[in-house]
Amino acid sequence: MKTILFVCTGNTCRSSMAEALFKDLLEKEQHNLGDVRVISAGTSAVVGDLASCASKEIIREKGISLENHRAKPLTRELIEEADLVLTMTGNHKHHVLNLCPEAKDKVFTLKEYVNSGHKLDNVLDEINEVYKNINVKKQRFMQENQKRLKELKEKRDMLLRELKSIENEVVRIEKDFKEEIVEHEDELIRLKTKMPDLDIMDPFGQPMEAYRQSAREIEESLKKLLKKLLKR
Repeated sequence: MKTILFVCTGNTCRSSMAEALFKDLLEKEQHNLGDVRVISAGTSAVVGDLASCASKEIIREKGISLENHRAKPLTRELIEEADLVLTMTGNHKHHVLNLCPEAKDKVFTLKEYVNSGHKLDNVLDEINEVYKNINVKKQRFMQENQKRLKELKEKRDMLLRELKSIENEVVRIEKDFKEEIVEHEDELIRLKTKMPDLDIMDPFGQPMEAYRQSAREIEESLKKLLKKLLKR
């Protein structure tokens, strides 16, 4: 049996809606996935909390009930048991990986997983390449300048009368490094504008329309999820 784990913050809004919607989708759509266990949890969930009233109302509009839902906290054990962990935001993804770093190959934001493809992967590869170039230059720059920077800073502490000239030289070296990577930083900004929004919006405490929007985002992504799983 395959297990899919949805994760949000309190397990009372987004992940609970994702669990209910995907269970309903699996029941209604023909698929060859076999037995699939769908569960959810929250990074800051309180054991036994009910689904939020707004979430229950939105799900009820779709003919599904969240009345029996009870929140549960995310644990390392839940992550290890799951075959696929889908989070509502990037922060939730980082939380999961902090709990269980070795799960990195099966943890994604929901939107990241269903939208991954050649174009997105290319942008991610380009961003990683820019970071790699920055790190290479940083290491080389530090090797060339670390000793001098240390001497200057020690001298600054000992000789207050030379503070101004020493500080100017430190600033110059740091400025040189900034100039070294400025084109890479500009490229990062440009590439990041190409990245789609991979977070499911958090409707907690907002008007009902926000819950409807969050549910629509989840539902659209879940339909893509089912199609993607069927292609495996």
